[in-house]
Amino acid sequence: MKKYFIIAIIIALFITGCQAGSAPPADSSQEGNTDMHEDNSAPDLVSGLVKDQYAGLDFSVNVLERMAILPGNPFQATVLVENNGDKTVSYVQGSGTFETPEALFIYSELMQRVKPSDQLGINTMDFVTKELKPGESLQLKLNVLAIEPNPDFDLYTFELHDEGTYITDVDWADLKDRFPSLVALAPGSYTLNAYFFYSVPDENGDIDPFGGPTGYAKASTIIGIS
Repeated sequence: MKKYFIIAIIIALFITGCQAGSAPPADSSQEGNTDMHEDNSAPDLVSGLVKDQYAGLDFSVNVLERMAILPGNPFQATVLVENNGDKTVSYVQGSGTFETPEALFIYSELMQRVKPSDQLGINTMDFVTKELKPGESLQLKLNVLAIEPNPDFDLYTFELHDEGTYITDVDWADLKDRFPSLVALAPGSYTLNAYFFYSVPDENGDIDPFGGPTGYAKASTIIGIS
């Protein structure tokens, strides 16, 4: 339990410090954007893990915005994990109060991921792992801001949360005025990457609850900033 708890903490700290599968789907928001910004980077934590270790796991990320995404504006990325195979996989949920698993996250060197609101504030110190059984799926919406990654962004997020405001609810002009170091993205097309870390059972059908993730899935999509 101690080892797995440390791994979860490392994942959380890594995602905080760095900001920030399937083929990218067609996206109408790309129209009119000829400046393509590709992000082929990967988090260091994938080292030692097997990409697509479990073939029965389908993972996708999509941005279904009806309105144009403007520089500095927030948007939501819908991530979907589907277990279409015959094995049960496990993943780190983190604190029992979390609704968003720590094992599922956006990673980008091009734009700013936003810490889920359920992971802010006071959380219980328990450590939870969950299972995704054959036929089950997991769908969540993750928040992103159309700004350049900022090393102090999570600090700003906590600061506003302490004041009773979630950072994506603040207009860009007001956010920029409050935190001048934030920089809006230039118009264009950008790659957005999502990751899911998981463990698969061994030859005996067992999963080591203290062994940490063994595999990962990556999904990408293209978004347009206009």
